[in-house]
Amino acid sequence: MSTPDLERTAYTVECFLNALRLDDGPSRTSIEEWLVRWLAGTAHRKDDCLIYHHSRIDCFSGGKVVKSFALPGVTQTRTLWCDGSKLSVIDGDEFSGSGKLILLGTTGLVLTMPGVAAAEAAARRKDDQRSSNNNNNNNNNNNNNNG
Repeated sequence: MSTPDLERTAYTVECFLNALRLDDGPSRTSIEEWLVRWLAGTAHRKDDCLIYHHSRIDCFSGGKVVKSFALPGVTQTRTLWCDGSKLSVIDGDEFSGSGKLILLGTTGLVLTMPGVAAAEAAARRKDDQRSSNNNNNNNNNNNNNNG
């Protein structure tokens, strides 16, 4: 796997765990490392994926669970799916009942991506600064025309 692909996989897995509100610490690091290595590994198949449902992450390969991680402290009510490059909320009831993946989208998950809040805050500050500079320029122009 190329370095950019590995970085994308690590980033996507990090977003997946952030969406679960899984606390940082040694246990999260251990899980995250295993998930990234598995999804980035040479044995990785096109249909391999992670599914979080009812306080557990199941790692699916060929439609079968190959490893599970119990997360008793996680109370996320949504069912999440990740294939290492994409992340989505899925219909948990449909998945539990029939095993079908019905992707519902990423609404609400974008806020869980590292750096998003900081980038939005920086953009707001930049806009505020631009607005302030425009007001100052207008005030200076008005003062020069009146004096």
